Amino acid sequence: MARDMCTEVRIEAFNALAKMQRVSEGVLLQSLSKKIIKTDTGSASSIKGKKLPPKLSFPCAAGIFAHGVEDEFYQVRTVACKTLGALAKLSNRYAQKALDLLMDMMNDDTEAARLQTLQTLFDMATYGCLSMQEKHMHMFLGILMDANVVVRNAARKILGSVNLPKLQMFKSALDGLIAGLEKNPEDQDIYGVLFSIGKNHGSFSANIAKHLAKEAAK
Repeated sequence: MARDMCTEVRIEAFNALAKMQRVSEGVLLQSLSKKIIKTDTGSASSIKGKKLPPKLSFPCAAGIFAHGVEDEFYQVRTVACKTLGALAKLSNRYAQKALDLLMDMMNDDTEAARLQTLQTLFDMATYGCLSMQEKHMHMFLGILMDANVVVRNAARKILGSVNLPKLQMFKSALDGLIAGLEKNPEDQDIYGVLFSIGKNHGSFSANIAKHLAKEAAK
């Protein structure tokens, strides 16, 4: 139904998917890829005496979201994006792989889809299942300079909540926020975001503080 000819049906299909509470990780991962993925379940098992293969595939789920975020209608792309985030809390592995599709959506030609993508990323950060990947930092920091103030605000909300696993990513986030403040001094919420990032990454903040103290002592 997520690939039905009728736009309304596709929209309702994605809305229904968002309500699922129990889904196997294999199905979730398959929904992100158009290529059939074989999931290794370990050693072979049996049900009612019938031996099952150690690898399973889920062709019916193949590429549901990969197609959804590429749909010709932005309404479908938007709801597919929202559902991606709703299911992210079910699997951290799925959440990390879904990030590739979501970052691609940041280049969507409609503002509604881009804003929904940012909201989805923020929701994932709130769930605690979003860890920013280094390969996405350049694109994400570019959003901080967007001409649309609503987009900039949404991007900063995410930075204030997301986990930045590497010190260099932490530094890049700080530099990006400061550059944004210099370009758009009216964006006063940046100060609060800087505080949140520092609070959420205490060890990185301490590292930079020590470095600055050494520089000042020279």
